[in-house]
Amino acid sequence: MKKVLLLITAVCCVVAVCAQDFTAIKGKVKDQWLSQVKLFKTVDGTPVVCAVSRVEADGSFGFLVKPEKPGFYVIGEDERMNFPVYVKGGEEINIELQENKANLVGKNTRENVQLYKWVEYAYHVWLKSVFFDRVFSTYEDFFPDFEKFVAGLSELKAGLKSGNKEFDALLREWIDYATDYYAVVFLQTPRSKHPKVSDRPEYYKQIINSKRFADERVLDFPNGITMLRLYSIFAVNEKDVNPADKALYEQTCLEAIPSDRLRGEFVVSRFFSEYRTYEEYLDGMKKFEKYWLSPSLKARAEAVGTKLYKTRAGGVAADFTYPDVNGKQVSLSDFKGKVVLIDVWATWCAPCRGEIPHLKKLEEEMKGMDVVFLGVSVDEARNKQKWLDFIEQEKLGGIQVFASGWSKITKDYKINGIPRFIVIDRKGNVVSFDAPRPSNPALKKMLEGALGK
Repeated sequence: MKKVLLLITAVCCVVAVCAQDFTAIKGKVKDQWLSQVKLFKTVDGTPVVCAVSRVEADGSFGFLVKPEKPGFYVIGEDERMNFPVYVKGGEEINIELQENKANLVGKNTRENVQLYKWVEYAYHVWLKSVFFDRVFSTYEDFFPDFEKFVAGLSELKAGLKSGNKEFDALLREWIDYATDYYAVVFLQTPRSKHPKVSDRPEYYKQIINSKRFADERVLDFPNGITMLRLYSIFAVNEKDVNPADKALYEQTCLEAIPSDRLRGEFVVSRFFSEYRTYEEYLDGMKKFEKYWLSPSLKARAEAVGTKLYKTRAGGVAADFTYPDVNGKQVSLSDFKGKVVLIDVWATWCAPCRGEIPHLKKLEEEMKGMDVVFLGVSVDEARNKQKWLDFIEQEKLGGIQVFASGWSKITKDYKINGIPRFIVIDRKGNVVSFDAPRPSNPALKKMLEGALGK
């Protein structure tokens, strides 16, 4: 009996420890204005849906969240109409969602109590500035409200004290960015009347500031990228730069942002979103490559290319970069001037293994010619050692690289099944997206034809 009690106690302790990692976000939707509520986490300054809750008949909804680190989430309808909460892990947050508004109710953390002092304070300015399609406001009523809003900010920030110094500093910084954002977004949204520069409050003269966007903290805020984009566009407009002068426009936008990482974020969110051809994308990747300072940022840039890329013979081959057996990064573009046979395969693929003897024979027959045999494994990352062992056991030739699953190459080249063989000519253009297999003599003829051009 004693052992059973000890076991129950141990299990309860484990459950209690695990529960401490999770945050319960509970609430009600007043007047049933939503049928479902979305929860967004903040990823690099952008709200990304991480959960959806159905709204029950009594208006209730809820989420159980295990945050990777303390930070801001938002709850609501979409990327625009949502309301922030600060999640640490192990707490309970209770909130009521009204149409266009949210209120904390019941049990909440000290951080969220302070956060909602700011949310309540900013409410009317936020609504008039951001929701031009719901609240019809012009500068004649907005500017007086905004000036009163700005006048009270120092007192508000001084009174925001949760006991968590890191959070309090972060909240005060968010307030500074948000104040600029409300001022700027008001000017850049449709209105029935538009102010002259002389009509603006004095505050507008201090928005362009070398201390703004000097580090990456803005990426902690759910609308950080939107703030960054509008700030830079505001800076350009203040200098009256014509967007038709593309080079000067791009240069001026980037000069307004001191941080190279944030310049990269701006490039992807602004410039890359305007690309309409794969050639424009390639030019952008080359022009702005010094700003790809994080893997996730580069991946978002490459995702634009994947959408624009069209698989057609004669078109430019989509580049890719993967590590070889020694960990060296190898790109398709490294082999320009040579004909490349790409073999997309995996160790678990029986038809792929069946082509290996024919591939080895073809490689031997074409030895000394300007043909590169490039094997790209789509084995999952956890099977990398299996891939390395297989290469050694089978004595695979050519250049072997590891793509860690169905990654960029499969998305760009629209690969749904393997093996897939692709032939690239000396200029880096595609000869065939779905070439014959090595067991078919037609592949050798295709390679010889590409060599002759």
